[in-house]
Amino acid sequence: MLCTVVIILFILLIQATLYKYGTTKQTATLEFSQKKKRKAVLILTFMRSGSTFLGELFNNHNDVFYIFEPLHAYSQSGFSPKTLELLEKNLECKFDDTYDLTIPFKEFSKNLSLHDQLDTKGNFMFRSKHRRLCAPPFCTKNLSHDSIKCNSECGLVNSSQASKVRQKLIPAIKSIRFIEVQGLEKMAERNNLDLKIIFLARDPRGQYNSRLKIYDKNNTDDVKISDFQKKMIKYVCNHTKNIIEKRKASPWLKKQSLVVKYEDLALNPDDKSKEILMFCGLNFTEKVSQWIKGNTESRTRRKRSGTFFCSF
Repeated sequence: MLCTVVIILFILLIQATLYKYGTTKQTATLEFSQKKKRKAVLILTFMRSGSTFLGELFNNHNDVFYIFEPLHAYSQSGFSPKTLELLEKNLECKFDDTYDLTIPFKEFSKNLSLHDQLDTKGNFMFRSKHRRLCAPPFCTKNLSHDSIKCNSECGLVNSSQASKVRQKLIPAIKSIRFIEVQGLEKMAERNNLDLKIIFLARDPRGQYNSRLKIYDKNNTDDVKISDFQKKMIKYVCNHTKNIIEKRKASPWLKKQSLVVKYEDLALNPDDKSKEILMFCGLNFTEKVSQWIKGNTESRTRRKRSGTFFCSF
């Protein structure tokens, strides 16, 4: 009898130990998974919506590796599944040389405007739009406030070095024309990302007027230009509506995204910027505050030069 009791107690002890071990292991695995989730930010919008200003909040943040328009190469031919793949690679610190450097730049750039030549020179698209890539260790001196000198005086970006530097920071990508939001949840899950999405929306009337200003003022009354821009605004409206509807239908998108109105950001840049950075798990730093102060002055008091310039 005593022997039977001892055996039963021994079995119960083993079961209790196994249960405790299993529970502890599951908890540890869950905690490990949660700890391993990496922060990342994606800014989505359309052309002439104030995204340059919004992006600069992250470009001026010391805890961020800002990436400006990595999907631009696909903008002329239409987006494809490769856009999400490239987006994923950038968020995973995998920076490939953007251009085939075996093609002489003179030949490559012969059909580009001067502006595009400056932005596509080298091996990293829009290199001069990345303040971090215009300063050491990517440049011999700090040219993060002079885009023209950054393009002309800084050498090629070492992609491996960029990946290494990025691993210690939070990646923040700014992209216009990206509309495949339905694929972002699975991408975030695959890479164990705590992905925060900022969708910047603007009144289409303001977008239309801003788009017209891109062209020579003497041509803004051109019927072909205005008709084309009207078609583009309809395109933007349709896709904005589509993105908002997908956000409403997806609990994950609701939780992970923040819709920001351009007009709110323009009227209250400090308060809105604090809200945006807090949503992304970032502090509102003195450096960011000073940048906002310096870039919300009247345009008439500023000169457009080689320095980084931003306005709404």
